[in-house]
Amino acid sequence: MAMRGNSNRLAAVASAIFITLILFYTTEPRRRSFSCKTFESCLAGRPHSYKHALPVEPTIYENELSLRDGTRYFTREINRSDPEILILVLNKDEESWSRDFRSTDRSIYDFLDLLISTNLDLMTVSLSLMTSSSDEYLEIKKATATLPFARTNIYYQPDSGPSFPYEQRHDPAVQRQRRAALAALRNYLMLRSLRNEEHIVWIDADVVEFSEGIIQTMIAHSGRRDDVGMITAACHQNNMENYDKNAWTVNRNVSAIMGTVEQDDHAKAVQTLEDTRYFTDVLNNGTSDNELLPLDSVGGTILYIRAGLVRQGVTFPTFNVVGTTWSQDGWIGVETEGICYVASSLKGGGCFLLGGRHHVRHADLG
Repeated sequence: MAMRGNSNRLAAVASAIFITLILFYTTEPRRRSFSCKTFESCLAGRPHSYKHALPVEPTIYENELSLRDGTRYFTREINRSDPEILILVLNKDEESWSRDFRSTDRSIYDFLDLLISTNLDLMTVSLSLMTSSSDEYLEIKKATATLPFARTNIYYQPDSGPSFPYEQRHDPAVQRQRRAALAALRNYLMLRSLRNEEHIVWIDADVVEFSEGIIQTMIAHSGRRDDVGMITAACHQNNMENYDKNAWTVNRNVSAIMGTVEQDDHAKAVQTLEDTRYFTDVLNNGTSDNELLPLDSVGGTILYIRAGLVRQGVTFPTFNVVGTTWSQDGWIGVETEGICYVASSLKGGGCFLLGGRHHVRHADLG
């Protein structure tokens, strides 16, 4: 009986500790999600520590106004800062941060913790986010104030894009309209935000993990090679080795898609491309961390862009750019799937995949 009583007391103590941990993680000041994906995250999933020196008594300028197109805009800037890196993020609402396996809902605080995990000196970083939620706009303003970004830009633009029934989400015509709207949003945020930065990094709001040093590796490659204009990385999700199906290279031995494609043959050409292209999991096989692998299309889960390309006019196509003529629309190449095609004619416009272990992880449950 005594042993049973001790066991009950131990169980009660263990339960109390577990409940305390849950309360601690879900009510901590930064309001990060609580996760039990692993034993470590259950018991020791503390926020990453910011390891760089903080500015001493910085002069910070803030301004908020309505732009001529109706967009609400807030900026916060540390005086005399000259950031090199521009990080861009699109957010629809609080659901955009997604949630991970055995996790509570993520938030902007989790995303900022992800940025801290990169070990970037935030005094060299501009952070620009655009949301279609007024509540999230206010939350992002509050959350970003705790970190020393050289410049923070936040845009609130009510959602005016096309909406479709859920059951139509995989229809090719629907996908094209959805991605055209996404391309327009990407272009708006990128062109509004870019100033004197040298490097642009797009990160999806529902990315939850980076391989170590991934952004620094991308920047280092762009510094060593003049032909590097864009770099992406493999994206995993749970048991899905290749989550981002927008990063691929064309099989150039397939003549049917290497030349002119007549309008009546567009659907056939798309199917041929889908059947013969090479995705990141195949391209990455057997490669090392310091390799770069050529791509014809990139994904947007993480995407490095040399800022000079944007200044020369490279943006995300809002239409199928490949095969477009005066008399007919193209057959492939909207949004991230077309930006490499646009940049390919420019010096330094090559697109590449990071080799080896480099990757990002998408939220397991979104």
